[in-house]
Amino acid sequence: MRYFLELSYNGKYFSGWQIQKSKHKKQISIQDTLAKCIALILRKNISILGASRTDTGVNAIQMFAHFDSVKVLKTKKFVNKINILLPNYIVIRNILQVKTNASARYDVISRHYQYRINLCRGPFSYNYLKFPFRKINYGIMNKAGFILKNLDDFSPFGKKISPNSLNLCKLYYFTWSIRNRVLYIDLIANRFLRNMVRRIIGTFLYLGIGKINMLEFCSFINKQKKILSCPSVPAKGLYLVRVRYPKSIFLESCKRTLFKPV
Repeated sequence: MRYFLELSYNGKYFSGWQIQKSKHKKQISIQDTLAKCIALILRKNISILGASRTDTGVNAIQMFAHFDSVKVLKTKKFVNKINILLPNYIVIRNILQVKTNASARYDVISRHYQYRINLCRGPFSYNYLKFPFRKINYGIMNKAGFILKNLDDFSPFGKKISPNSLNLCKLYYFTWSIRNRVLYIDLIANRFLRNMVRRIIGTFLYLGIGKINMLEFCSFINKQKKILSCPSVPAKGLYLVRVRYPKSIFLESCKRTLFKPV
């Protein structure tokens, strides 16, 4: 049987989602931490696959991962057990049984990322990027956002350049808002390239503070010019907000839960 875990985590304390090994010591990843806790409960080693391979320091408000179990799990009891074992920086919100061929990564319809920028000093926004030292021109960011939504090939924003077919993304939504002196920049797409969100935000901030102009931006996305190695903002301000799936992958008994798939 296959199960989807819905979870949240603070990425500050982990080396990202993916299991990684360094030459000197094994870094702590969310994937590895989860797998070990589930193995303790099931008394069997398991593999777990996440909806997104978030980088070191990136946070998740809603993330999904799947694993298989030969036993039918009592979902509420399982959630309580695993939350006792997990560190405080990871919380399991829900567990849902899905069809055996469902994938937390490959069945995703869209991923919603949000970047948070603290526009003034505040005691409770230590996990956001602090960016109070320049006035931002939001008008030019709006114009560039309209251009971005009509873009198909996002290779200028990718960390590693792949064949063109692998760099095609559909950006459904790109907008910004200011609440309580915090700038929120939201992006929703069917998929994102590695480091793509942070490079988009960095480039837009360069536009907003006048480090580059619209002509340079257009030349950059048309692969005619590099913009200072395409600036990338720090990971700590980035949040995976929501992951959406088709209803068809969920069992009928799981569709009427707090989680509402499209």
